[in-house]
Amino acid sequence: MKEDKSEDLTPEQLLQMIDLQLASQRSQREQSGRNRATLLVGGILFIIVMAGAALLILDQMLMDIKPDKRPAAATPAGVDGK
Repeated sequence: MKEDKSEDLTPEQLLQMIDLQLASQRSQREQSGRNRATLLVGGILFIIVMAGAALLILDQMLMDIKPDKRPAAATPAGVDGK
């Protein structure tokens, strides 16, 4: 079995070790918080851009479906052969 080395350490040394561990955990949490915020902002921007692209595609599709509002031009008399 593994021997416990904490018997050789003084309480002050143990407190210093705990402080170092807490400081490293705090820095890891701060870094993950920044990464989470960056990911969230990136995700929201991606959704907005994709929604805009979808609206543009939908608008183009609706423009293609709409019938032409101009009246059909009458064919000139000499073109149809009469």
